[in-house]
Amino acid sequence: MLLCSRPERLGCQILLRLKHRDPTIDPIHATVKLCVLENAQLILAEQTINPTNMASFTERAKQAVVVHFSSTKYNRTEAQLEREKWLIPGVIPFTRWVLMPAAVLIQLCVGSLYAFSALTDPFSFQGDYYLPIETAILGPNGGIDRSQASITFYLAVAVFGSTAAILGPWMERNGPFRGTLLGAILFYAGNLLAALGVYVKQFWVVWLGYGVVGGMGLGIGYISPVSPLQKWFPEMRGIAAGLAVCGFGGGSIIAPYTQLALIGNKYSKNPDEGNLGVPLTFVILGTCYFVVMVICGLALRMPPPGYEVKGININTIKGAENTANNANLAPVAGSSNSSGAAVVQVHNEDDEKDKEEKEKLNTSNEVTVAIEEQPVVDTASLFSMTLLESLGSTEFRLMYAMLFCAQITGLLVISKIQSICANQLKQSADMAATYNSALGVMNLLGRLILPTLSDFIGRKPIFILSLVVQAICLGMMPVTIHTRSLPGFLTVAFIIAMVYGAGFGIIPAFLADQFSSKNIGATHGVILTAWSLAGVAGGLTFNAILAQETNAARAFAGQNSALLDDALLRIYDINLIWVLVLVCVGFVITSLIPVNLRERRLPRKEGEIFRFTVRRRITRVFKSSANVKPTLNILGFKVVRYTEEEENVEWEEYVALRIASSGKQAANGDESTALVK
Repeated sequence: MLLCSRPERLGCQILLRLKHRDPTIDPIHATVKLCVLENAQLILAEQTINPTNMASFTERAKQAVVVHFSSTKYNRTEAQLEREKWLIPGVIPFTRWVLMPAAVLIQLCVGSLYAFSALTDPFSFQGDYYLPIETAILGPNGGIDRSQASITFYLAVAVFGSTAAILGPWMERNGPFRGTLLGAILFYAGNLLAALGVYVKQFWVVWLGYGVVGGMGLGIGYISPVSPLQKWFPEMRGIAAGLAVCGFGGGSIIAPYTQLALIGNKYSKNPDEGNLGVPLTFVILGTCYFVVMVICGLALRMPPPGYEVKGININTIKGAENTANNANLAPVAGSSNSSGAAVVQVHNEDDEKDKEEKEKLNTSNEVTVAIEEQPVVDTASLFSMTLLESLGSTEFRLMYAMLFCAQITGLLVISKIQSICANQLKQSADMAATYNSALGVMNLLGRLILPTLSDFIGRKPIFILSLVVQAICLGMMPVTIHTRSLPGFLTVAFIIAMVYGAGFGIIPAFLADQFSSKNIGATHGVILTAWSLAGVAGGLTFNAILAQETNAARAFAGQNSALLDDALLRIYDINLIWVLVLVCVGFVITSLIPVNLRERRLPRKEGEIFRFTVRRRITRVFKSSANVKPTLNILGFKVVRYTEEEENVEWEEYVALRIASSGKQAANGDESTALVK
C-alpha cells in the first residue's frame, strides 16, 4: 500500500500504473507518477519504488523537492473567498488599492536590514548596529573595528535570499498573509535573540538570532507583498512592483535615525552616556516591526478565481493576452467537431447579434435545435508555464545572471560612498553622512520612477539602459576620485544608486511578464539568491582586494603622508575594473534574453542554431547545411530574416495546432492537460 500524506495540500495525486494496464512494468516494482494538476498543466516526475525496500533518503528528498517546486496553486474555500471580499467584515469592503500602502509599510520594516550594517565608515556610529554591538559586548574600542558584528549582516543577506527561494512556492500555496505572518514572527524572534546575545555578551547568539532567524523572516517577508500586487495589477506590473519594493529603500533611510535616537550617539565611545542601549533597541524596534507587519499583512490576499484585467489573468505571460484576437486562426487537420478538438471563440458584438437572430428564428418556427457544446480555449493561458518549466528555462537562467551583474555595482560601490567622501575627497563626517542619505533617496526614486517607465517601454530596455549607464559611471568614477572632483563623483554615485534601486523594482514585473504572475512568489524568491550571492561573494572579494590595496599603499608611502594621501586615491581602481567587466558581461546576457512571445515559443526548425528579434521580426541563424534560402550568408552560417506575412502564417499554424491538441486531450477525458473552459 502506498500512503500519501496531505495530497490536497501537495497539489498532487498518485496514480499507480498496474501491470494489467501496462505490461512493461515489472511486477515487483511499480512506477509512480506524481501528477501535479495546475492550470491544465501536467508535470510528471517518475520515481521507482520497491514495495519491499523503500527508496533511499536521497531519492525521497529529491522527490520532496520536486513536489515542493511543482505547484503554486492556492486553494480556498467558498467561505474564505466570501470573507476576502471585506477588509473589515460587514464594514469596509476590500479594494485592491489598499494593497499598495500595506506593501510599502511591510517593506519599510524589512528594509531595516540595511540599517544594521555600517554601510559607511566602520569607525564612526551613524545609526547602524556595528559599533554599538561591539561596544556592548567587548567594551569601547577606541575606533578599532573588530569586524565581529559585520558577520551578522552577511549571514542575514545570505539567509534572506535562500529563504525567499525555498519558501516562495510555500507562500504561493498558502497565501501572502501567512507568508507575512511567518516573516513577522521570525524577524521578531531574530531581534529578541539579538537582544539576548548582546545582553549575555555572546556574538554567536547575535549571529544566530538576527543573521539566521531574522534573515529567514526578512526573506519570506520581502516576497509576500510583492506576489499579490503582481496578480491584482496585471495591467501596471511595473508600478505595482516599484511601490511594493520602494519601502525597502525607505527602510534603509528611516531605520538609522530611529536606532541612533534609541541607542544614543555617544554610546560607542561611552556606554554610560547612551540612551536605551542596544538590547532594548532590538526589543523595541522588533516589537514595532512585528505589529506593523502583522496588521498590514491582514490586508494582503490573492485575487479570486477568474480575476483578470484587460484579458490578463494569473496564467498569462506577456503577449499571450492578444493571441486570440491577433491570430486569424484557420482550421487545421483534426479541428472538426468529430475529432473533439476545441474551437476558438472570440466574442464580439456581431457574434452576439447573430446568436440572437438564430434564437428568434428557432423560437418563431417552434423547432428545438440540439446544439453540441464546444469547449472554448482559454487562449490567454495557452502558453502558461508551470513553476518547474519556468525555473528550468533558458530565459530564467539568463535573467538570474543578468540580475547578478546588474545589482553588484550598487551593492559594492554604494556601500563605500561615504567612506570615499570622507577619506579620499576630504569631506567632513557630517557632510559625508548627508551625501549617503541622499543616496538612499535616489535608491528610493529609482524603485519608483524606472519601474513605472518600464510599463511603457518594456523591462528589458530598462535593464539594458541600466547596465550601459553603470558601465559609463564605473569608467568615470576612478577619474573623479583621482581628481577629487566632488560634483562629478556625486553625480555618478547618485546615478548608480538610482539604477540599483530600479533593478529591484523591475525584476518582479519582468518575471511576471516572462512566467506569469501565478509563479511570481517562487521565481522572485529564487532569483533573489543572485542578489545574495553578489552581496556575500562579491562583498568578500571587494573588501579583500580593498584591504590588500590599502596595505600596499601604506607600504609604498611609508611615513610620507603626502605620498600616502595620493596613493589612497587609487585603492579602488582594481575593484572598479572587475565590477565593470561583470557589468559588460551582464549587458551581453541581457541582450540575449528573449521577450517576444513568438521568439520564445515557435518550434525550432531543422538546422537552426539560434534566433533573435530585430524590429519585432524574428531572424534565425542556420547551419550551412540547412535546406533554407538565406537572406544573408555570414561566416558560413545562413541568416534568414522572415517577413511579417511569413511569421504570421507560421505563428497561426502553431497556435492552431496547440489549440487542436488541447481540444483532443479534453475530448479524450484528459482534462489535466487541456486548456479549455
